[in-house]
Amino acid sequence: MQFAAKGDAAQSDHELVRALLHGADAEFDAAATLIYRRHSPAVLRFAMMIASSREIAFDATQEAFIWLTTAGEKGGANRFDATRGSLAALLCGVARNHVLRLQTADARFVLPEDDAALDGLIDAQTDDRAVPGAFEQLAEADRSRALLNAVAKLPYEFREVIVLVELEGLAYDEAAKVIGCPIGTIRSRLSRAKARLKVMLTELLTPQHGNSP
Repeated sequence: MQFAAKGDAAQSDHELVRALLHGADAEFDAAATLIYRRHSPAVLRFAMMIASSREIAFDATQEAFIWLTTAGEKGGANRFDATRGSLAALLCGVARNHVLRLQTADARFVLPEDDAALDGLIDAQTDDRAVPGAFEQLAEADRSRALLNAVAKLPYEFREVIVLVELEGLAYDEAAKVIGCPIGTIRSRLSRAKARLKVMLTELLTPQHGNSP
């Protein structure tokens, strides 16, 4: 079968979704497997960073792929339009909605009390280039771990935009579709998130001087 014979990378998401919609059983199964193999790591990473528990993250990830491969008009494959965004963004959006359904409203958006001071810091650094390149400087395994721990401590609405844009590499417009907000909101939240991370990582990013104890 021509579809099954092609390598994973040779199949575009658009072709795989078409196989879900119009392929025979074997083609459907092969497409579903390739889509899951290709996108489940990113969707799970995103869910793990925004969910309050591993169980919710795993459940949300599975829900996203079940939704995509459900047959009929309610199936998610019918909702995918490659001209409007990536399949990864669509799946992250479904996982996000599932996470939010399982978590209390009070736990979703907890903004820091010192927002005024944080806004002042952001106003003084209107250019993102003024924020230290934490993501480049924390390339080593131990520092990457510290960065992820810091991201996990961000308020929810800051955390999800950092994960989508900086860690998963979605474009601003794709992140906006996942979250359901204007692109300007993505830019604002990303700037605020970076400013907060800068404060949290200052000690880690500051070179140590003097003699070792």
